[in-house]
Amino acid sequence: MLAIVVSRADEASVHIGEQLLDVADWTETVDDSRPDADGGGTVYRTEGAVLREFDARHLDLVRPADVFGDVDLLAFASKHAGETGPLLTAHHTGNFGPADHGGREGALARACPKAHARVLEALRTHAPEGYRVGMEATHHGPSEVGAPSMFVEVGSGPDQWRDPDAARAVARAILDLRDVSPYRSPEEWSG
Repeated sequence: MLAIVVSRADEASVHIGEQLLDVADWTETVDDSRPDADGGGTVYRTEGAVLREFDARHLDLVRPADVFGDVDLLAFASKHAGETGPLLTAHHTGNFGPADHGGREGALARACPKAHARVLEALRTHAPEGYRVGMEATHHGPSEVGAPSMFVEVGSGPDQWRDPDAARAVARAILDLRDVSPYRSPEEWSG
């Protein structure tokens, strides 16, 4: 199962979450076992995926996969900030050195190389005109996610974070990860 994290503290994440709910058929349930701010409250489910919202920034979450239960892959719907113009991007998380932006110093989260390759392909397929697609180096937390994970982002500034076409492209790319294994099989490596 694919777990999707939306952060209410991230404007682009909220917009991507809205687009996720718009482009697929979801059922709503209520998880009253935890506060709404911590992924409880309304939980959205569609075939192969579950979406939960958190008040905290993605960078500050610790083991968010635990909130979802048994998941194969976790995608953080997020923004990319930088001087890179209109960009859709994806990257794994953790810190090779100091933990200046969440996570622990020198600690990396589990990567998902097959899913990462697939989401980059999906971003290229869904990208609106004028947006480039790229991948970033691992450069921020969280370090402890609880499942193979990555950020899938729209950037690089407020105009793009509010662009519904960019948010929809990221939403579609995330949903294209349903039923994708995080890892390549030995046959895929040798083929």
